[in-house]
Amino acid sequence: MPAGLEGTADRVLGLSRTGGRPSPELLTELTDRLQLAFPEPVERALALLDRYGSGSGRCSGYPLHEGVPGELLAGVPIAGLVADLLAALADPRAEDRHDAGAVRHLVGRKTRPHQQRDVARLPEALRVRLPAHARRSGDSDQQARAERWLAPRRA
Repeated sequence: MPAGLEGTADRVLGLSRTGGRPSPELLTELTDRLQLAFPEPVERALALLDRYGSGSGRCSGYPLHEGVPGELLAGVPIAGLVADLLAALADPRAEDRHDAGAVRHLVGRKTRPHQQRDVARLPEALRVRLPAHARRSGDSDQQARAERWLAPRRA
């Protein structure tokens, strides 16, 4: 669990036991706690990408509790003046596990309110880097999704 969320582990893990989705109240609590623990938006995005990239890695068919970081990432701006997700991926602290979280988040099913538009805004360098990560993952589903969603634009 990222710093600041330690006391919520039982409720988050309980989602996989009950088959439920996180309640709006739980998501609000997690968001508030993350903002306190990581007041800087890029650090918060890095923490969420790290957590999402540390699970099974699958884009579908994963334990329900693994989807919580993805739901929280859905609210992280990807474009505009506050492009926190892109800034996090460009940050020198970003590592392979952050790319894993980004791939899983960006190519999963309905992970962002405006997923297609957001993915279309990715810079070309990420359209190369993230599918390369998916190929190294060994997960054929993730690789196929990454190739479909993130393939570099043709000139």
